[in-house]
Amino acid sequence: MRQWHFLQFSLHPRHLESISAIIAEMGTRGIHEQPLNSGEVLLKAYFDPSSDIGRAHSHFRARCQAAAVPLSGCATGIEIERDWLKEWRRNLKPFPVGARFRIIPGRPVSGSAVRDRIPIWLEPRMAFGTGTHESTQLCLEVLETLPLTGRSVLDIGTGSGILAIASAKLGAEPVLACDIDPVAIQVARANCFRNRVDRRIRLFTGEVEALADRGYDVILANLEGKLIREKLNDFGQRLNPRGQLVLSGLLQPDAADLCRSANVQALPLTLLQDLAKGEWRCLVFTTKTHGTA
Repeated sequence: MRQWHFLQFSLHPRHLESISAIIAEMGTRGIHEQPLNSGEVLLKAYFDPSSDIGRAHSHFRARCQAAAVPLSGCATGIEIERDWLKEWRRNLKPFPVGARFRIIPGRPVSGSAVRDRIPIWLEPRMAFGTGTHESTQLCLEVLETLPLTGRSVLDIGTGSGILAIASAKLGAEPVLACDIDPVAIQVARANCFRNRVDRRIRLFTGEVEALADRGYDVILANLEGKLIREKLNDFGQRLNPRGQLVLSGLLQPDAADLCRSANVQALPLTLLQDLAKGEWRCLVFTTKTHGTA
């Protein structure tokens, strides 16, 4: 079986955003996150077996030292590839999110109707978005409160497609979902098909800047805080009047900084909601109406 190099360490959750950005720049092939009883988070970042993991270890520690991020137990190792999908199916049972959704691993089978909630069948594979992460749950809880019937939705960084699927099941149309990772788009397409919303969701591989210059009634961006700050102007310009911009994946200090930032102040946006779950925040903005300061 294939082997992967990994870099493992623990840190305080407030440093997750900056460290995730460093790991991404180093070319990680995947990150596993596990909360610890100490309050810290254990991260294991996987790298291609052809990589020089010793050099990566030294480079990573130097980057963390320069960023003044303390680490605990930073180590490297080799791990034999496991069937992540099989383990996910075995360990994860159907669970509710918010007041209206139920996330179900696998695919629907004959007679598997769910009557009490809106079902979302998922097989995330290598894409982000199983519904277990608090930032994703915050987005789902916002979506279920919005009047989506007949409204257009843009899901940026769709991952497994979970938010686009939820939007379509709540009546949104059209729904456009994009991601820079072609593997994520393949996973999202399969999940759209198993949820029978594939004809109502258009998937696009690439950056939001490459999309046609049109407006959307709802824009969803469950991304890293740094990326949200960089792309915020593009998001705001694509939002229709009286539309909603839903930003998640922000840690608490970053959400506060974003609200005070010049980028937000320069856009015609008004903060509607500031929601929290654990260490994570979700900000919901709307476009300012005429005469609003």
